[in-house]
Amino acid sequence: MEEAGWVNRMGQLLNVWEIRAAVVSSFVAHILLILLAGIRRRRASGARWVAYQFSSWVAPYALSNLSLCGDTSRRQQLVAFWATFLLHHLGGPDNISALSREDNELSRRELLTAVSRIGGASYVLYKHVYLGGGGKALIRASIIIFVLGAAKYVERAMALWRADFRNLRSSSKKKQATRFFTVCAGSESLIRMGIDYEMDDEDALMVAHDMLPFCMRAMADSSVDTESPDLVTSRKIFTLRWENMCNVVEMELSLMYDVLYTKATVVHTSTGYGIRVASPLAIGAATVLFGWYYNKEGQSIADVIITYSLLLATLLLDTRWLLRALGSTWTHAFLQASRPRRWLHHAVLCSGRWRRLRYFVVSLDLGRLRLTACPRRPSSYRRWSGKVGKYNLLQECTPKTSACGITVKKIGLEDVWKKYQHSKGSKLSQDVKQVVFTRVSEVLTETYEKAKGVRYTMKDITTSWGQVTVKRRHEKLEKIRLAFGHEFQEDILVWHIATQVFLIRSHQSQISHDKNVATHAKASKELSEYLMFLVAMRPSMLPGLPLRSLYEETLKCLQEVDTGGSNSSSATREEKVAEILVNRKKYDYNLGFGRDIAGIVYDGANIAIELLTVDELKMPELLELVFNVWVDKLLYAATKCSPESHAKQLSRGGDLTTIVWIMAQHAGPFRIGHWGPDADDGDEMQQEKTKPEEKKPEEKKKPEEKKPEKKPEPKKKEKKPEPREEEKKPEEKKPDEKMEPKAYPWVPDRPPAALPTPPMPEDTEPPKPPRRDRRRKYATLYPVD
Repeated sequence: MEEAGWVNRMGQLLNVWEIRAAVVSSFVAHILLILLAGIRRRRASGARWVAYQFSSWVAPYALSNLSLCGDTSRRQQLVAFWATFLLHHLGGPDNISALSREDNELSRRELLTAVSRIGGASYVLYKHVYLGGGGKALIRASIIIFVLGAAKYVERAMALWRADFRNLRSSSKKKQATRFFTVCAGSESLIRMGIDYEMDDEDALMVAHDMLPFCMRAMADSSVDTESPDLVTSRKIFTLRWENMCNVVEMELSLMYDVLYTKATVVHTSTGYGIRVASPLAIGAATVLFGWYYNKEGQSIADVIITYSLLLATLLLDTRWLLRALGSTWTHAFLQASRPRRWLHHAVLCSGRWRRLRYFVVSLDLGRLRLTACPRRPSSYRRWSGKVGKYNLLQECTPKTSACGITVKKIGLEDVWKKYQHSKGSKLSQDVKQVVFTRVSEVLTETYEKAKGVRYTMKDITTSWGQVTVKRRHEKLEKIRLAFGHEFQEDILVWHIATQVFLIRSHQSQISHDKNVATHAKASKELSEYLMFLVAMRPSMLPGLPLRSLYEETLKCLQEVDTGGSNSSSATREEKVAEILVNRKKYDYNLGFGRDIAGIVYDGANIAIELLTVDELKMPELLELVFNVWVDKLLYAATKCSPESHAKQLSRGGDLTTIVWIMAQHAGPFRIGHWGPDADDGDEMQQEKTKPEEKKPEEKKKPEEKKPEKKPEPKKKEKKPEPREEEKKPEEKKPDEKMEPKAYPWVPDRPPAALPTPPMPEDTEPPKPPRRDRRRKYATLYPVD
């Protein structure tokens, strides 16, 4: 019996310390999640995933242990009091509500889970605190913290529900109805200023709040009404300078991140502000009740210290969330759009009190401080990092061997290591961003502006990936014959090889001499490597069929090309591979390999040779053509990628294609009531259709007038015998054919008599096909003249 009692006491002791460890671990995971949640705006983080998963596991584990514990001693009352803090941890911080898009899709299940866990916490409090005689002070403190924790947990479930795409469209419509006519008038001056001057991040963020309904609409429905004033307002973004335009779009995506992955949609409401204001006051009252009115005799010192730590930490965090909510630009937009609270609008915004509060809150943010430079701007954390992934096939066919790479390959994590290495990428330079976004803005503006001459249409953007640019190339480049793939990813493979080989083998002196030419060359190279990175590492961000096997076979083929060796004295591996491809293509039709394997490499080398044949004096026009082709591919990839993929990429720091996609959404990719691909030609097309309709009745009236005059003539000839009528039918019915057209005029009355083919001499051979049909220029592509 004594041994059994000792075992029970040891089990109870371990159970108490197990719950203590679980509560403390849940608190630590909660703090780590707060610190790591802001990093995902600019880059992906594996530590955030660990903290999120651990916090969502350890809190329910502690609750289940508390509910199953049969100990009703005084010590267990204080341990049960910790269950209320576990609800706060399950509710999560305000700066993160979901880890991925799947969490939003499972919002209904999360709501049921929240109800069940809130019920479990209430059972723990009733069992150990109320029935165990915890005292009025502890009971009141438990009720206060329990109500706040339950409210925050339900708030998180509601944030997930609102971020679901099925509910996003309805909420965007409400925001357009309530905000558009009140807010856009205030941002008109900022937009006019952004045409000529550089906008600050704060001003860009205010404009982004006005444009947010369009971004939310794009996530759920890309179709827009051409007669809606919202579309005109949306297109005003293209009147800004390219730097301001990019800044506004980046701020829009940052606000969209708030909608999808934080509690912004529920915090910045009347109920949300009420909870934020009441929470610090209630936690302070609970701290006073526990510290002054609760008798701590018989309690462990460790339990008392843990309880005070949880109370003080929760008080500080709730105070932080209150200041952060009041000083957020979401509050500014909320007060601007709230018509019934005009008095609050004038008292807070017009007096400048909100600005002073925002500057105070921003000054408390330690994340802005830097040791070697000035503090960061308040909204700089919302900007896109500017980094893009890069992948170069010519470099990968001769990779460098390192000790870390060999170790990872032996473990079997080579693909994970490669994805990590290429995902780090590099930052786009300012000149490259300028030419890329300027070109994108020009193309999108042409889709709706009434301009004379040949221009882009939205159909060109969404159905082609460079063919339109080649058809409209400069007169100096009419002789070159380029080609494109039947599938988009196949086309990227071919054009990536062609661009890399062409830039390596082209005249570097001419490129480096002209700044614009050098910028186009640099931008073409970076766009080529970026889209190739999407093919190799993120195929979900590209439309069309996934061609992973084709990419792997192309890489193997290039590796075989490099193993052939070269007598060249080129310093880099890319130059060696490019030289081998060009030289071998000139003398070997299949590049020394089977045609099925080397088709992509063959076509890439062929396009590169076609570009290299252009005269050096035409290099500016040629590089501009290559650059425009890659911009077309970028636009096609951005507009045809699914909104779900763009939304997922926001949780990993954003992407270049997502920024271009939002820009295209401002132009209106699918317009309801649109006549056709050309908006300006709609009236002309309608007039052309109506003109023949007016002439048709006039042409039909003439034969109707002649019919009664010629009807008696065939009646007189009915007395003739039937065989004679058959003989004279072809002669007499010539005028009648005009009067009564046949139902199927394209079907002849009698098949024409087949002419006898003259016999061919035995020695003669059939004619040979034209010489140009004997050998195709491209193996797998189709040319565009």
